[in-house]
Amino acid sequence: MTLSIEGGALVDAMPRGAIAMFDILADRIRENVGYLLMTVLAPNGDEPFLTRMFSTNLDQYPLGAADPIEDSLWFRRLFTDGEAIVANDAEAIEAWLPGFDAYVAQGYGSLANIPIVVSGTTIGLLNLMDEAGHFTAERIALLRAELPLAALAILAKRM
Repeated sequence: MTLSIEGGALVDAMPRGAIAMFDILADRIRENVGYLLMTVLAPNGDEPFLTRMFSTNLDQYPLGAADPIEDSLWFRRLFTDGEAIVANDAEAIEAWLPGFDAYVAQGYGSLANIPIVVSGTTIGLLNLMDEAGHFTAERIALLRAELPLAALAILAKRM
């Protein structure tokens, strides 16, 4: 599957910057995959934390400093191995994110953390949450097709 954006939307968004590109990304993923929450995280130079570059819920997940960079199974899987984490119920999520109760209280029951890899380096993460069982293999394949746009938006944000 190739990235095709109708009507020149991406071409029009590029001069407006990263947020315009992230907005297109969020709309495409909402339409093709669905989610209750979408965020994009990326390393920020030598800072000891990931930076939240985009969020569809700025009240709960504001932009700026987010998760600490630490030697954890979650971090190694996504950043060292460049492999996705898909967990479709609370038990599976708890294995990756201890203390998941706070997310359950917000109505989330599944997650997909997809590394955005460019030239062998994970430059960021596309993170989605939804109801339990949401992230099927078909939906993850559709989500992966959006990674080039996610990479472009992250790189634009760094400019």
